[in-house]
Amino acid sequence: MIQWDEQGQQLLSRGNAYWQRGDREEALKTFQELIDRFPDRPEGYNKMGVILAETGQLEQAEHFFLEALARDRLHVPALTNMGNICLERGDIATAIQHYHLALEVDPEYAPAHRNLAVAYRRDGQMGAFVRHFKRSQRLEGDAERRRFLTQKGQSTGWFIYWPWILAAIGVIVILSAGVHR
Repeated sequence: MIQWDEQGQQLLSRGNAYWQRGDREEALKTFQELIDRFPDRPEGYNKMGVILAETGQLEQAEHFFLEALARDRLHVPALTNMGNICLERGDIATAIQHYHLALEVDPEYAPAHRNLAVAYRRDGQMGAFVRHFKRSQRLEGDAERRRFLTQKGQSTGWFIYWPWILAAIGVIVILSAGVHR
């Protein structure tokens, strides 16, 4: 059996790169290859479902999300995507259940918080909407900062000190403003 750690991750990364560039056909081919080579893993099925959902093919997308969950019933992206399918169909209560299940497995999964916020807003639960929306924003910001700071394993040098530099400049401006009478 081919080891997932090396070749599976490479296929997943390649498929994601095609998808992010807008080349859906190559992404679909790559994710299908991922499914063919690793039929017991949920990742390829989930990614196929995402692309199909983007093009409005909700029934086919749902099939792939269910296939992903058949391989790993707690696969957080597939649980979240099933919530998205339910939300698209107007079944807000079931969507909320899927998002909550995803967050029970991974409380830090920003897309589940963001989509749960949307579901709560559609359901008129504004307090819950605000709470989950803010949480998703914080988590996405944290993830973006981590990606930036560890991009390609390179140190960012002085850049990590910029908040302190800005604070010092602010203090200097405030103090100098007090000197002028």
